[in-house]
Amino acid sequence: MVFKMAQILSNLEVILLYIVNEKPSYAYEINKVIDYRNIRMWVRVGLASIYQVLKRLERKKLVYSQEEKEGKMPDRTRYYITKSGKEALKEASKRLLSNIEWYYLDLNVGLEASDILTSREAAKSLVGRLKKVKSNIKRMKEIVAYDSDAGFKKKALIKNLIYMRESEEAFLQEILRDMSIDISSN
Repeated sequence: MVFKMAQILSNLEVILLYIVNEKPSYAYEINKVIDYRNIRMWVRVGLASIYQVLKRLERKKLVYSQEEKEGKMPDRTRYYITKSGKEALKEASKRLLSNIEWYYLDLNVGLEASDILTSREAAKSLVGRLKKVKSNIKRMKEIVAYDSDAGFKKKALIKNLIYMRESEEAFLQEILRDMSIDISSN
């Protein structure tokens, strides 16, 4: 099957293709890489979805699999990227780097539905979120500062997340000020 240029891959498909492109892997290994690289900080992915997406990529002929047996271990399925998969990955990378994305944020959904809350309930929830945002910023800055092995890409990914969280922090502070909530103690 020839790769169709119009084929759009989901972010998770791109991530899994990239990991398999780096090194043919089985789902458990891919899950470990996702954990090690903190990918769950910016992509929603569970172990079950890894299996489902790998099967979908295989149906699209972007990866192929082989069963392997090591000693008395159960059979494992290792995934390999195809030529079409490499082309799709290249095109997806170009698309993702050059286009802007819409932000499907839980915060926006919460704000939309917040009329059901009292002002006090909404403010309490937003103050709680603000505390989490500040904690998350601190944690990510520590990762960048203390991970001496972090390469350019890892630092760039985390810095992007930090800048987004800092923007969210400023937004939350502004919203709380507009609600006349004192946030000086937070």
